[in-house]
Amino acid sequence: MTGAKFAIPVGISIGKTNGQKEMTQAEAVADVVTTFQIAETNRTAVSFSYYELNISCPNLYGDVEFYSPEHLQDLLTVVTALNLSKPLFIKMPINKSDDETRAMLSIIADHPVAGVIFSNLQTNRNDPSLNQTEVKRYEQGFFSGKPVEKRSNELIALAYKEFGSKLTIIGCGGVFSAEDAYKKVKLGASLIEMITGMVYVGPQLPAQINLGLIKLLKQGGFNNVAQAVGIETKSS
Repeated sequence: MTGAKFAIPVGISIGKTNGQKEMTQAEAVADVVTTFQIAETNRTAVSFSYYELNISCPNLYGDVEFYSPEHLQDLLTVVTALNLSKPLFIKMPINKSDDETRAMLSIIADHPVAGVIFSNLQTNRNDPSLNQTEVKRYEQGFFSGKPVEKRSNELIALAYKEFGSKLTIIGCGGVFSAEDAYKKVKLGASLIEMITGMVYVGPQLPAQINLGLIKLLKQGGFNNVAQAVGIETKSS
């Protein structure tokens, strides 16, 4: 990617290195910091717009976690002390309770963090959104796409209602249409991130969503996306 230029916002995602070696909590923090330092050293070689700090990847080896307030506090203290050249967004887990999510957001909001991304993979194999016949066919791995949508939307609304004045929210999970994206916007997402939809619908999906959003915004009486952000959460 050296020398590459992008017309759209491109982020660099950083998380704990996934390997077969057990890490202590302190080693995991140092590992993340080292990667940020490397990215900062080479930031002029690659054109990118923001950092994603992924604290919620469920496929990592070992017991290190950054969900507890003390562990998250330790991590963000050292990462933000690097005075990063790009905005920092935190990729959030989906499988935490409202109270646990609130505690994490409270820590995040106390640091110079641009925002949060809701959310990562569905890890609960018994979630009602899943087809249990399909789940039983695969003993390993977790789930993206529509199984993420409902809880992702709930967490977007929670974050916007309580921390929307401090954190920008990127909505992710189950976006396959303009209607899906618009729902997240109305709940509080200022930006939309797509993964599974791009795979199964195709690379034309962002353009389709943008065209659809123009119509949906006009129908709602809005001139732009910013006017619609959080409108449903505000009225609830």
